[in-house]
Amino acid sequence: MVVAQNPTEPGAAALLMEALGELLVREEYAARVVEADRAGRMALDNVGALRELGIVGLPASTRFGPDGPPLELSIAVMELLGRHDASTAVAVNMNWAGVRTLRQLPSFPRRDEALAAVKEGRGAICGAFSNPSTELDSRRARLSCRLEQGDVVLDGRAGFGSMSDAATHAVLGGIVEAGDTADPLFVLTLGRIGETGLIKHDNWSAMGMRGTGSNDIECRGLRIPVEECLIAPVSEFKRSRTADSAATAFGIAAIWVGLSEAALDFTVDHVQRRYGYMAEGTFNASTTQFRADEGWAQTGIGNMDHWLGTGRDLLHAVAARLDAGEDVPARDLVRTLFHLRRMSEEVSMGAMKVCGAHGYVTAQKLERIFRDLVGGVVMAWKTDHLQQTLGLGALGRPIVFTGPAGS
Repeated sequence: MVVAQNPTEPGAAALLMEALGELLVREEYAARVVEADRAGRMALDNVGALRELGIVGLPASTRFGPDGPPLELSIAVMELLGRHDASTAVAVNMNWAGVRTLRQLPSFPRRDEALAAVKEGRGAICGAFSNPSTELDSRRARLSCRLEQGDVVLDGRAGFGSMSDAATHAVLGGIVEAGDTADPLFVLTLGRIGETGLIKHDNWSAMGMRGTGSNDIECRGLRIPVEECLIAPVSEFKRSRTADSAATAFGIAAIWVGLSEAALDFTVDHVQRRYGYMAEGTFNASTTQFRADEGWAQTGIGNMDHWLGTGRDLLHAVAARLDAGEDVPARDLVRTLFHLRRMSEEVSMGAMKVCGAHGYVTAQKLERIFRDLVGGVVMAWKTDHLQQTLGLGALGRPIVFTGPAGS
């Protein structure tokens, strides 16, 4: 299907969603999702198909206007993608975060090169700014930068570079050593995956979200000409960068919604086919029935349905407010994220309780769905901290809405 390219053409978003839906239910696409999860590797062919469809480069596109797609469309894409292929959805969403950040920065050669590659369907972006997966002390996890003979020289290692398996560029940044400590210089640039001095370690290992390609990125004497970097005092950089943390955060939350939809769909189907407990005729066969007729199973499904329905409605309502240009209070943003965190917890555990052991086996897709939902719960924010933040806001104390990496 050809997706409409004219941003003024009615139904362009609907056409994109229809094309995405058709792609995700193809037998070969679904098979690669399962294979990637079992192998713990990114489904590169699936990423390629999404790139051809314009999904990977969506925030760089002007198809829906000069500022990129509305948040509601981005959330709808993540929700649908998360329902079928959550690991790839996470990688695409983090790539989107990098694209949004670069679009807000002043022009410099490597920034322009990376954006062009993404927009034209030739590339993708990763960024490693967290601790490496085996490093617990953030003081030892960073890139160091020094200025030397007209180059920026970068060393160090950072982790969770989601999308790195399919990326063409990696966002890199750090404080210039021996600078003015009152207002030090910050360097931001992009490394080209595969260039000398930039190493992708292929070491991602996780219980859930196995196909995100969130490997460590290391620089070993990576030299980039000064003119191919953005270098500015930290204070100036912070003023010039207005990263849309809500868009990235709610993209992740939309993936939780998609996964929760998949969990509920599986559970409803499972209980309508699951009959009895013991093998036929072993004990009291005449009293057995379908699990869908058990009151406790109906109650569990009802709880799942409540959390999913209210979570989805709340997410889309807040996205519509943001798209309309409303200055949404931080308290409302935190409340939305808190509700969706609770949704993930309630739906994941509800599916496990209702489906039981016969649902949680590797031959059933619930096993992957559950691990991915739990992977989402551990990867970002903390439910209790969000709850505390809401309490502080209700008390009239200042609160801040932060992205997945924290404040």
